[in-house]
Amino acid sequence: MPKKGMNIALIAVLVITILAMIISGCGAKKTSEPAAGSEPQKVEIVMGHPFAAQHPISQQILIPLAEELKEKSGGRITLTIHAGGAVTSATTVREDVANGAIDMGWTLQGYTPGKYPLTDVIELPFQFDSTLQASYVLWELFQQSQDFQREYGDVKVLGLWVTDPGELLTKKPVKKPEDLAGMRIRFSGPAQESMIKKFGGTPVGMAMPEVYDALQRGVIDGVANGPSVIQSYKLNEVIKYTTRGLNSFYSAQVIFMNKNKWDSLSPEDQKLLASLTGEVIYRKATDIYSAGYQKGLDLAKESNVVINDITPEEREEWKAKTKDIVDEWLKRVNEKGLPGQQILDLVHKLAKEYKP
Repeated sequence: MPKKGMNIALIAVLVITILAMIISGCGAKKTSEPAAGSEPQKVEIVMGHPFAAQHPISQQILIPLAEELKEKSGGRITLTIHAGGAVTSATTVREDVANGAIDMGWTLQGYTPGKYPLTDVIELPFQFDSTLQASYVLWELFQQSQDFQREYGDVKVLGLWVTDPGELLTKKPVKKPEDLAGMRIRFSGPAQESMIKKFGGTPVGMAMPEVYDALQRGVIDGVANGPSVIQSYKLNEVIKYTTRGLNSFYSAQVIFMNKNKWDSLSPEDQKLLASLTGEVIYRKATDIYSAGYQKGLDLAKESNVVINDITPEEREEWKAKTKDIVDEWLKRVNEKGLPGQQILDLVHKLAKEYKP
């Protein structure tokens, strides 16, 4: 064959080979795609909180949440819950979740004074008529206010709600504000601290799991709390008196998740988790605390704890002692450059529009 013909034939072979490689490459599967039949990605979520494992929120919300996540994900999602401060503490749970030491946390905002200045508006005394009303206002406040959302900016909020209404659970009889003079009363938030001072008592800050021993050893004389804690923490064994009908305040609680952990979930898994939390949680928690209020009082009565009923007229006398607390809160948040009056106005608007 002449040299020129050989060259043409060689070029033709090369062209055919290159085209075959291109066609083959276009039809090949990308190696980054999962192989057919591969197992779905498993998700491990580690949650910690400072409350007792037998706490009603743990038993009736967190454990069922773990079970539902596992069931509805076909066993892919595992939520492991560490109670009682095993992996975090009352004062560090927010930071532990934000920095990824744990994936999820549950806490009471009042355990870290100054961390939630706008949330403190919910705990201002004598504002709400029921746990459900206060929980509704708190959840909607988060939904509607960007300033409020920024208070939780380093975590993904999954639920917000409040406890049952605050009463005074004590070792000495309390019927009127003057009875608190000289008494050391446990509190869990700035508004409660101020309220106890206005009543003439001495506020003492501590996490709820420490209260039983503190009452037993005489470190404190009583607790400003919803009666649900009587059952949760067996306080019927260490108190002798409780008020009923004071309904002085509500304490906010929150469940949140590490932002990176949330972002790592598939859209489907995010949708699943969102469907089981948010408004669903606040309504469940409200039912738990509303029932817990009565259960606590019933247990107190069975244990021969004296229940002192506060009449509506007497309640007004207690309320009058706290009239300056709202102005004090406004001053604190305004000094931080936060829109205190705007938030307070929204709280009042939401409280009025609430319908059971």
